[in-house]
This record gives sequence, structure tokens and C-alpha cells, in this order.
Amino acid sequence: MEHRETEIKIKPDAPLARVAARLRTLGATLDRPRHFEDNYILDDPRRRLRHGGSLLRVRLTPAGATLTFKGPRRMVRGTKARDELEAEVSDGTLLLKILAQIGMRCAFRYQKYRTIYRHSSVLITLDETPMGDYLEIEGSPGGIARFAKRAGFGRENFITATYHELFMSYKKIHRIKSRDMLFGIKSSR
Repeated sequence: MEHRETEIKIKPDAPLARVAARLRTLGATLDRPRHFEDNYILDDPRRRLRHGGSLLRVRLTPAGATLTFKGPRRMVRGTKARDELEAEVSDGTLLLKILAQIGMRCAFRYQKYRTIYRHSSVLITLDETPMGDYLEIEGSPGGIARFAKRAGFGRENFITATYHELFMSYKKIHRIKSRDMLFGIKSSR
């Protein structure tokens, strides 16, 4: 699948159960129940993808695996936009081994539990990560802003950072040595 991904993240103002109830009140419907995701960001030893602003990810879930390429990000009306190519893969573990054989290495690994809702053309995900909960809204810039406003969030709540960027900041604050965002990480305090 090829499309332009336009999204923002928001740090929720309430526990995710209350945020989910708010989404349902606004007419959002459950698209995919809570599930575990294990994400591998891959790059070559010279980090050419990262230096070019691109990303290659293999996402493993109980339902299967997805290979994703994201091009450089652009800011569009307060949202992060990237061209995105995705393909479903029958064996994600084997795909990781194949990519390793051609020199791609895991540059960053992150885990989360994700619940997906849909409201018209807007996709809303509730993400439980090792560093806290996040709400992600994906759609057109106008659709994102309208839905966020209806959910009680303004543009000042929009986060355009990636999970990697957020985790790098979190690591410094909490003195975490792990290079990856995995459940069970411990601070060095």
C-alpha cells in the first residue's frame, strides 16, 4: 500500500480507558482491539536511511507482520507528513533475517500495546508504551485538527516527534541505559 501518512501524537489528559470512552461518545468505532506490537527500525551500518530522513520498519503483531518504508518528513499545517509504502509479510522473523543478510541492522526497537479506532476518514490509536500512553491521530491535516478539537485537544497538544525521538528525551530524564524502548526497562536511579 502506498500513501501519505499525516499524523500527530498527543499525551492524553486521562487514563486510556476514559479516552476510549470519549472516542466512542464522539462516534469513533473500534477498528482493531488492543494488541501487542514489536517494532524494529532498520538501517545499514552507515545509517544512510536515518541521515536521509527515511525509515525502514518491520512490525510484528499476533496477526502478522508489516514492512514499512517512510520517506523524509514534512510539516503540513502543524502535522507530520511522510510518504509511506507498506506490505504485509507472512513471516516477519524470517524477513528480519533476510534483511540482516543484506546488511540491515536493528537501529532501534520499540514495543507498545495498540488499540485502533476509526471515525470517518480519521484513524485514532491508543498506544501504551514503556514511557507512558499516547494518542495518535492520522488523517488529513484538517481532519486531524477537527477531531482533536472535538476530543478536547488543541494544536498546542500536538506532538510531531517519533517514538524514537520521544524515547531519547525520556532516557535522559530517567537515566535509562537501554538503547531500545522495551517493556521492563529500568532506570539507573
